[in-house]
Amino acid sequence: MRIHAVKLRIATSEGDFGFHVRFGERLTIIRGNNSSGKSTLFLSLLYGMGMEELAGGKNDLVLPYATKTHFAYDGRNIEVLASEVLVEVSNHLNDVVTFRRAIKDNVRSPKLIEVLEGAQLSDREQPAWVRSTYLHDPGGAQKAEGFHSFFEQFIGYTLPRVPTTSGGDTKLYLQAIFAAVAIEQKRGWTDYIANIPFFGIRDARTRVVEFLLALDVFETNAERNRLNSDSVEIAVSWDSTYQELYRITSESSLSILNVPHKVSVLFETEKVVVKKRTSESEIGLPEYIGQLRTRYQQLGERANSATSGGSGEAQTALESATKELYRLTNLYETATGTITYQTASVKEYEQLYVEAKEDLARNRTALKLRELGAAVHDIELAKDRCPTCHQGVGDTLLVDVVDGPQMDLETNINYLEKQARMLERQVVGGKNAIKETQTLIRQISSQMDETRALLKSLRGDVATDASESRAIIRQQLQIELEIEKLQKTEEKVQALTQKLQLLAGRLRVNQSERVNLPKEYYSDEDKRKIRVFERLFRANAGTFEYESAPIKDIRINDETLVPFLENIELRNIELTPTKKAEQAVRKGADIKADSSASDFVRLILSYLLALHQASALPNGGGRHPGIFMLDEPGQHSMAQSSQRSLLQQIAGSASLQGIVAASFDESPEVFREVTQGIEFTLIELNGKSIVPLRTTTNHGVEPLA
Repeated sequence: MRIHAVKLRIATSEGDFGFHVRFGERLTIIRGNNSSGKSTLFLSLLYGMGMEELAGGKNDLVLPYATKTHFAYDGRNIEVLASEVLVEVSNHLNDVVTFRRAIKDNVRSPKLIEVLEGAQLSDREQPAWVRSTYLHDPGGAQKAEGFHSFFEQFIGYTLPRVPTTSGGDTKLYLQAIFAAVAIEQKRGWTDYIANIPFFGIRDARTRVVEFLLALDVFETNAERNRLNSDSVEIAVSWDSTYQELYRITSESSLSILNVPHKVSVLFETEKVVVKKRTSESEIGLPEYIGQLRTRYQQLGERANSATSGGSGEAQTALESATKELYRLTNLYETATGTITYQTASVKEYEQLYVEAKEDLARNRTALKLRELGAAVHDIELAKDRCPTCHQGVGDTLLVDVVDGPQMDLETNINYLEKQARMLERQVVGGKNAIKETQTLIRQISSQMDETRALLKSLRGDVATDASESRAIIRQQLQIELEIEKLQKTEEKVQALTQKLQLLAGRLRVNQSERVNLPKEYYSDEDKRKIRVFERLFRANAGTFEYESAPIKDIRINDETLVPFLENIELRNIELTPTKKAEQAVRKGADIKADSSASDFVRLILSYLLALHQASALPNGGGRHPGIFMLDEPGQHSMAQSSQRSLLQQIAGSASLQGIVAASFDESPEVFREVTQGIEFTLIELNGKSIVPLRTTTNHGVEPLA
């Protein structure tokens, strides 16, 4: 990315005022004395790119009054009628666009940014298209009409989703990335990446560094999240399929074996067994259907051999059916009594389980408090000893009440853990027993209905002395219906088990893909990039003459990705005047130039430059946008030699555009010394940055209203 130019236009009763500056391809220095308007130019540039949140606010609130109300020129105050900022930028594909954003306007809101095709500030050509976008409203970073969404795509980014402090996730917003490349003077020098707006991103600074270094962690996390989502979907689908399988088999008094409750890669459809539950036993479904067909055939043979004197046989069948109904009635009453007992038992076990878990939690808390007391405060009582007489003290209130040995906290916790596990198994087993009893009740109820219908038919046979038994016909009809129902159920079972087989296959693929993910948070390639970043950071710190600690001992922490020295984060530490004087004497250096504040600025610059350097390496593969904007990097009395090294680093990088606004202590001598021999583009602010604009015909940009 490159920033070609910025223009501030202020409409007044005396004509247009403002500034129109063009930036060099590499290093551009904006030089001016204090209060000359360097920060106005810098903030206008941020504002025009929709990045004013880096300065601590939104919309025109971050801009000075001179751009909105009035400004001083030639000894008088001039009122601002309307104002706007235009910024011309290009991307890695050499596409050029110009952003136009109002500051004060009766028609256009500061939330509107117009994107004009082409180099409107350089070539002033009529744009082929104009695109209106918005920002600072919902969707500005996601929707096609949002400015930050457009800017993200224009730069060539695909920003990842990252964890939030509330436990969800959100987008790594473009403003967070720009906080590592645009440093404004008020808050920008207080931390390594200080100006990240608050978006609720957890460890936002670390996420920005990970993105700029193109660490695999985002792709890894995205892949891990995909696999997690897929595994959840597999588990939910398995559960719903299993429940459907259990429902249709229960309705037909069938039981199914070798189908686990939870998804398993070991599941095989060939091992699935379906059995028919009868009042006496269970038999395989194919065998049971075979028995029904045999019974049907036998009934047909009986019907063919029946004679007019068959009432005796009907009478015998009637008595047999009556006995069967009595037997089934007794079984039904026994089963209903059993399920009542089972339900009560499960409720009791559940209550005991809850109580055991509560007791376990209380005992664990008590043990933790006792251990904390013993370890942290060395309290005698926490060690079961009286602090006065040093005799043993029991950890129970029942020492004098209960005879015999008593369990201490550790033993009691172990006992409660085992009891809780046992009760949990009892609850699960009890619920499974209830399901089995419910299936048996449905089976018995169905058999009772069939037997009652048979009895009705048999009584009719006995009464009419029918030669063709209506009872036999009814039984054959019932058998036909049952066989048809069981065959349909069997087909559904096969379809559902096939679906389970596919889910098991998906789980196998899911687990095999997880094996290829890095076992640790950072992959080996990520760690290599971090070490390269670390070496570049140390090299920069040495170039910028960092002296507060041995540079060879500085490391980049693998968790936070910030510099650490013996597990202490290197940051700005204010020293007392006495300590500063002692440091100056010890180092033989100027107090102002060698203060801890200036050393911390060196660390910040070393850190931010190393991000670009590591990203720009041939095997770096990073995502740095290639711009570096600094407002007053020398304001903390950083030595002139360090400032010179900074400018040399920026000017010497072909892949980096640097824009540095500085006063150079308002000294021409300091400016010449710092910039001697360095190629750069100079923007000199003589007096004030806001001056009359030259009258030019600009066909590409409409004049202010």
